[in-house]
Amino acid sequence: MSVSTADLWKAILTAWEASSLPATFKALWSTSYSTEFFTLHDEEALEGQPWPYCVLDEFAPTLVSRMSGDQGDIVTKREIRDVRIRFNIWARDIDGDSRTSKEIAAYLAEEVMKVFGGHPATAPTGTVTLTHGKHLITQHIMDFGIKAGDQEHQWIVDYNFRLDVPVAIA
Repeated sequence: MSVSTADLWKAILTAWEASSLPATFKALWSTSYSTEFFTLHDEEALEGQPWPYCVLDEFAPTLVSRMSGDQGDIVTKREIRDVRIRFNIWARDIDGDSRTSKEIAAYLAEEVMKVFGGHPATAPTGTVTLTHGKHLITQHIMDFGIKAGDQEHQWIVDYNFRLDVPVAIA
């Protein structure tokens, strides 16, 4: 993980936590695990994780362009990078909830898109701020559901995060 992708992970986590997403997911948990478990995980959930939850996958960044700048005595080198991020939303049937696992997963995907973009009727509410560099734009690529079991469903929401990141200071 490079500095820019680690910085992006922290920025996404901050935007997630600042939004209503943790409460939205936890409201569907059958018991209260609010201090034991998180709703967003990096690459895999913890054992015993209550459903629903979300797992974040990050793909290798793609170099878009390189540039350098002169600010007096300091020469900087920067790159524009595209980083593909996948939100994997996992849902199960919930006792007492008339919705199917697919409907629950789709509902949660809509909530993620309201925060990060891609919802057809709601502008993104989340702010992605990097410590090093700048977040230029988040592009919603696609979202789709996959049956994962008799009572489980996965909904994938893919994004491209375009970043302007420093790579060297001379």
